[in-house]
Amino acid sequence: MRVRKVKVMRYSERASYDRDELMRVLNRNFICHVGFIDDGESYVIPMLYVNDDQYIYMHGSPNSRLIKIVGSGSPIVIAVTEVHGIVLASNLCNNSINYESVIIYGRGSFINDPSEKLRIFQLIINRLVPGRLSDTELPSIDELNSVTVVKVSIEDFAIKRREGGPTISSDKHWEGIIPIMTVYGMPINTNNKPTPKYLIDLVKSHQPT
Repeated sequence: MRVRKVKVMRYSERASYDRDELMRVLNRNFICHVGFIDDGESYVIPMLYVNDDQYIYMHGSPNSRLIKIVGSGSPIVIAVTEVHGIVLASNLCNNSINYESVIIYGRGSFINDPSEKLRIFQLIINRLVPGRLSDTELPSIDELNSVTVVKVSIEDFAIKRREGGPTISSDKHWEGIIPIMTVYGMPINTNNKPTPKYLIDLVKSHQPT
């Protein structure tokens, strides 16, 4: 019987272990926090990531401590969090946050094949800015070889979310939710090239509805 490394104990009714839900959260985001142990000390470092259905991918300098540890196969933990709103209750202790988060346990390995490295970088730019791939200069083999790329298997995970208003309500003071949304501002030109349509479309798709 498989034993979970990640199991939500507090407010366990808010937890999910559904892999499709995990993919939806990962696919919406591109920043994670990676926790690891090095020489008996614990560290957490924010990283740009991309994923497919099997792995989470990150890249960095060959001299990066984090990249070396991830690629070596040491156990790591990855966290991704979305903050959706501030929940205000009448009682000070009942204020809260609406959110969705995932915690992932896994082990990494190095990717050495230049063609696979290129695929990962293509995944990253497609995640960050859809349409940019056809409007960018591809790296040379030497450039690909100068960067270390790692992949992390998803060995275990848990999703936790909070939705709705205060769990304990009162009419003594205003109560409710302040939504928090991610919006994109207009692109800032730095080389006098006209702004491509795919950037305008990206900004429009990240405006409040």
